[in-house]
Amino acid sequence: MGKPSIKQPYSVYGYGEIVYGENVFVAEHAWFSLPAPGSRITIGDNTQLGRFFGSSCAQSIAIGHSCLIGERVFIADVGHMYDDPFKPILISGLTEPRPVTIGDDVLVGVGTFIGPGVTIGNHVMIGANSVVLKDVPSYSVVAGSPAQIVKIFDFTAGKWTSVS
Repeated sequence: MGKPSIKQPYSVYGYGEIVYGENVFVAEHAWFSLPAPGSRITIGDNTQLGRFFGSSCAQSIAIGHSCLIGERVFIADVGHMYDDPFKPILISGLTEPRPVTIGDDVLVGVGTFIGPGVTIGNHVMIGANSVVLKDVPSYSVVAGSPAQIVKIFDFTAGKWTSVS
């Protein structure tokens, strides 16, 4: 695989690995947490991660090729447990990881959160500050908190159609 262009400073914590495709760019202050052995983040060819990108990957986060991930985006395949109210959340452990998959040619807007178990299709636009907790189909535009589909490409009509 290719050698990425990673701007300083950046941080990588944990036991997993990051696999980079060709021509990957990672802007300043990226933060990669890989808290479990065997965890893996895969970043496809020609993908760019914006400043202050963050991730928490206990199993698998896969980002496709030709993606543009905006500044302050956070992607997690895991969360923190909080079930025991007498135990500090910080030491309560992690939830069961659920892989995150982002297709090819996806733009993720500034300030977006993508949560555990989410699959995003190809050629998707995610609006700024969205909270993506459900799967997103290919050729769609989503926005909001929680993110909802606002447009989808109608191949029969050959145009983007608003969703009510």
